[in-house]
Amino acid sequence: MPRRLLTTLLGALLAALVVLAAGAPAQAAKPPRVPVCPPITVEESAKAAMAIFNGTVTDVTKQPRTDGLPGAIYLQTVTVDSVYRGEISTETVQVQTDRNRADCSLGALQVDREYMFFVSGSGQPWLAGGTSGTRVQNDKVLAEITELLGEGEPPIEPTPETAVFTPVDTSQPQSLSRAAAPGAALVLVGLLGLAVVRGLSRRSR
Repeated sequence: MPRRLLTTLLGALLAALVVLAAGAPAQAAKPPRVPVCPPITVEESAKAAMAIFNGTVTDVTKQPRTDGLPGAIYLQTVTVDSVYRGEISTETVQVQTDRNRADCSLGALQVDREYMFFVSGSGQPWLAGGTSGTRVQNDKVLAEITELLGEGEPPIEPTPETAVFTPVDTSQPQSLSRAAAPGAALVLVGLLGLAVVRGLSRRSR
């Protein structure tokens, strides 16, 4: 084999090895793919949820996981608009979501975005998992949940205003003689007592 051809083949082989060696670390550096949550209908979400309400996320805080899994926990502050199921007695609630690389999850919700929440738990905080069906609010979702559960109610029942009545004395004002009668009687009793004392003192002389 001619030397020039052999040199060309060796050069091509070395170039191919360099390309393969450079490509291997790049592929290894790719982050793990987060599992995609399966689609779930509004009806399916409603059947499994302990509480259903819509509202706007006003704040999100990130916290480390305590179960040893990779990812994070997010605590959302939500201003509630309407409640369709469950006991929501405050205008704002806490909703916890998570990011789990081993399973589908919602991650952090967007601030100033309105969501329809399908949650579980006791409300301290409410829990919205990846398969809960919690999703961005839109006309279609609102129409479906209204058809299933009716119109929502405000989170706090308005306190009815009660009239306060102040009793007013409608009797006739007392005359001056009636008002002064008790005092005059006391004066009269005092004078009688004084007369009796003087009479007794005279007899004793």
